[in-house]
Order: sequence, then C-alpha cells, then structure tokens
Amino acid sequence: MREYKFVFFDFDGTLVNTINGTRESALYALKHFNILVSDAENIGNIFCGPPLRESFEKYNVNDEDIEEAIKLYRKYQNENTIECNELYNGIEEMLGTLKKEGKKLIIVTAKLEQTAIKILKYLDIFKYFDMIVGATTDSSRITKKEIMKYAINNIENIDLKKSIMIGDRTSDIKAGIENDMDTIGVLYGMDTKELLENVGAMFLVNSPVEILNIIK
Repeated sequence: MREYKFVFFDFDGTLVNTINGTRESALYALKHFNILVSDAENIGNIFCGPPLRESFEKYNVNDEDIEEAIKLYRKYQNENTIECNELYNGIEEMLGTLKKEGKKLIIVTAKLEQTAIKILKYLDIFKYFDMIVGATTDSSRITKKEIMKYAINNIENIDLKKSIMIGDRTSDIKAGIENDMDTIGVLYGMDTKELLENVGAMFLVNSPVEILNIIK
C-alpha cells in the first residue's frame, strides 16, 4: 500500500450531506422556468455532484436558459440553504486525525467554490483544509477533470504516487484514476457499490472513520 500525503476529497455526498439544500435550489430554479417536477424527492440526488448544466439538461431546460438557471440555483443555494447542510457522522474525527498526521487535505468539488467555502465555515471544518477548489462563476472550471487539473497544478511539490482521491460518485473515481491516484469510493453517498466497483475504485468504505484505516 502506498504512503499517502495528499488526500483529495469530493464535497457533496462525501464530506457533507447537501441533499436538502440541493433539492430546494434545483426546485427553485426549475420553478422560475415553469418546469414541473414529478420526482421532487429524487431531484437532490440528480443535482448532487455532476456539473449543473448536465443536470438541468435532464429536465429539458432550453440551451438559452441554462446559464440563467445555473445563476438562479447558485444564488438561492448560497443565500438560503447553508443551514440545511450536515456533516456525515465521523467526518470531523477523520479530518482532525489526518491533519494531525501531517496530511495535505484538498477539496475538489463541482459546487461553486465560494458556496463550498461558506458551508465549510458554517460547519466549522474549513480549518482542516489546505486547498479548496470548486467551480467558478465564469465557467473556466466546471467538470471534475478541470477542477482536479487546476488543483494539481497549484499544489507545490505534489507527488501523485502519494495522492489519493475520495468520493461518492463515479466521476470522482475516474478523476483519481486519470491522475494515477489510488481511490476510495464511499458507500454512504450517492452512487452504489456496483457503480463504484465498475469504474475501478481501489477501496470502498461504509463510513468516514474507515478512511483512516486505509490512509494510516
């Protein structure tokens, strides 16, 4: 097993349960365009993780309206849903232990960067991270691949052989593998064990605390 120094985390579904705020934000934006949603309970799962453009396309938002939909979603999320977010049990214990052991902790998320930071500060775990990279308002970073690339290019003396990516979506695992990292798929988030195994997750965990058994 490799010695890991650089630990990359996804955000939604991995560190923070954002499902309720995500659902509210998506419904708000879709309502603006008079789009009726028959699967309101499931919409949070659809919008947690992937680029927003892809999610809005699934609800047939017209190309000319998608940018406006994204702006409405992000504004509502940033202003109205911060308190809806919750840490998964064991996250702070896990982060604190890794930090004490001298690991470099990095977040790579498709969520708007400033919103992710706002949530991290509200939940009092911002202090554990060395870098937080998210989507940008100018769309220069949207996909997980773009976000990962930016993070890697801006970490001094990074060693990808000593890096590991942790996430709950297949896109997280693919991003890690594409950058020659080991990967951990978390089973308490969105994607299933089968999906994570099929894309090549090296490890699978049922809880945040189990991450320590791998990284230590």
